[in-house]
Amino acid sequence: MLSPLKNFLNIAANKAGIAKQLEAARACSLWGEIIENIFNEDAAKKSKAIRFRNGTLTVAVLSSTLAQEFNFKEEEIKNEINKKLGGERVKKVRFEY
Repeated sequence: MLSPLKNFLNIAANKAGIAKQLEAARACSLWGEIIENIFNEDAAKKSKAIRFRNGTLTVAVLSSTLAQEFNFKEEEIKNEINKKLGGERVKKVRFEY
């Protein structure tokens, strides 16, 4: 029986020691898509995920007002990102402005 290519890629990433970096890059790259779906394209353009470390996704935003709006929807944002990542990877979202 053939295994999915994804399984081999995960094994190779673990062996190479880059699995955490790939997960961080994936979490950050999902930000724009998730925010556009929950809010709108403008909100996505005014924010950018810059780091994912130890379960915390750090996001740069243009204003404290926007950070507050995102804070109100933090649980929904985390759930959507975690759904795409598979598992409960993002535990907290931190906003910098």
